[in-house]
Amino acid sequence: MPNNLKVTLDKTTTPWSLDIDQHGNANHVGQGSSAQTITWQLSGSAASGSFDSQIANQPGFAWIQTPPAGIFGSPTLSNNANEITMSDLNNSPSTGGEWIYQLSATINNVVYQSNATSITGTTTNPSIKNN
Repeated sequence: MPNNLKVTLDKTTTPWSLDIDQHGNANHVGQGSSAQTITWQLSGSAASGSFDSQIANQPGFAWIQTPPAGIFGSPTLSNNANEITMSDLNNSPSTGGEWIYQLSATINNVVYQSNATSITGTTTNPSIKNN
């Protein structure tokens, strides 16, 4: 089952930031027998941007809370750099949990990031929750 998340530019924050459409909650990924794909796509006010800015040596993606090895694949940047995809192998109770991440994108020559800067547990921090 694909988990497609739209990423837009939030102009209500100071400074402006990336907003991940997760409906005020974590991106929930249910258990399944095979890996599922999570895709972040720049859209709306961020559609002209790219995830090419590097954070933590990854294209536009960094873990704030690092998950155990073997659950998530490496983030992969699309050819036009407007999408990041990653696999999530949530196939047992041991792969359950919630992990906060941060995105970074360049839009009109300005680098923007999602709101995650610390482990606060608030809904402004984008996260993946394996149920």
